[in-house]
Amino acid sequence: MGLIRKVSFAEYLNKHSPSQSTTWFRCMFSRNRFQNILKFLHLVDTKTLSKRNDPAYKPSQRFKPLLDLVNRNFLRYYNPRRGLAVDESLVSTKGKSSMLQYIPSKRFGAKLCCSVTGCVLQMDVYHGKRFDPTPAGTLQGTNVVMNLMKNWHLLGKGFHVFADSFFDSLNLANKLLRERTYLTGTMRTNIPMPQMIKNARPQAGNTVYARQRQNMLCRFRDHNRKKKPVTLVSNYYNAIDTLNGKPRIIGAHNTFMGGVDLSDQMFGAYNDHRKYNKVWKKIIYHIFHCIMLNEYILYSLNTSLPVMSRLQFNQSVIESLSSAYLTHRNGNVNRQARVKKLDGRKERDCVVCSDGNRNIKKKRSRTSCARSTRGLHAACLQRHEC
Repeated sequence: MGLIRKVSFAEYLNKHSPSQSTTWFRCMFSRNRFQNILKFLHLVDTKTLSKRNDPAYKPSQRFKPLLDLVNRNFLRYYNPRRGLAVDESLVSTKGKSSMLQYIPSKRFGAKLCCSVTGCVLQMDVYHGKRFDPTPAGTLQGTNVVMNLMKNWHLLGKGFHVFADSFFDSLNLANKLLRERTYLTGTMRTNIPMPQMIKNARPQAGNTVYARQRQNMLCRFRDHNRKKKPVTLVSNYYNAIDTLNGKPRIIGAHNTFMGGVDLSDQMFGAYNDHRKYNKVWKKIIYHIFHCIMLNEYILYSLNTSLPVMSRLQFNQSVIESLSSAYLTHRNGNVNRQARVKKLDGRKERDCVVCSDGNRNIKKKRSRTSCARSTRGLHAACLQRHEC
């Protein structure tokens, strides 16, 4: 449905308007079957879920098994490069949930924190202040990044984390460096930092550097005077400017965070942005789309043949998953079409089940072969020749 977008689910099964007909969907599902699949979609036994007033309750318990399985397989089939990027990704929804987070530049949504190098490596869900409290003395961004790296054993391996101002702080830089992991990213001015950097007002095209222990901080204003200065921190790069006058740290940050922007752009290209009343269902579909995007990236990195476009790849996946089912389903339809029902309550001996042996009880059928008119069960059609 991300490839063929319609205003409602019912329109996919529309057979009254020839101009709007999509026969593939009607071949795959009947309307009632499709609606029931959506209605009864569950990943866990709801009888075993914790109640809201239970200390073990988590808002993500309806989709947590799928999220854990996906996270394990992402690292199982892809060895990440040294540079990792952490960014927030919002699942837009107006449903009621404690997982909702408000960011003025984006819509309301459940926040999925992704650590990516082209493809998504890990995802974590923000449960809200009540169910996912931040430890005292630790910023929320620091807690998110450390949990992502720690839970999936990425610390102590020399990775270099790139993040935006939502996560970065000197506290995070120090914690990661103690785990032999580097950090580079932008910082907000309301985060604790040396006054020399916080109060700096560089002219257009100029940079102010400062160092606190092993962390290098810089405040840079672009040649465009209307732009506000940007503050960055790194425990990897030194205070070096490039030929165009920009700090080297700026180019590195833009390069790696640009991979996140490209991933978000690719993710939204064939995403079925449809409204759901249940937030957890919206997140499940978001995870499915992440899986499809990762599949395409892994395919493009490992194929020796000319790389298909993303559209062609998605189409090939759909065809391969549906072909066996369509063959089976259409085969049943053809068999039923070759059997006709007898008038009234008439019955005939089935030509397949009832042979000429008198010792075997004959089996009666209310259907007959459309060609020979002999009694025939629909289930016996494959064994019948006429």
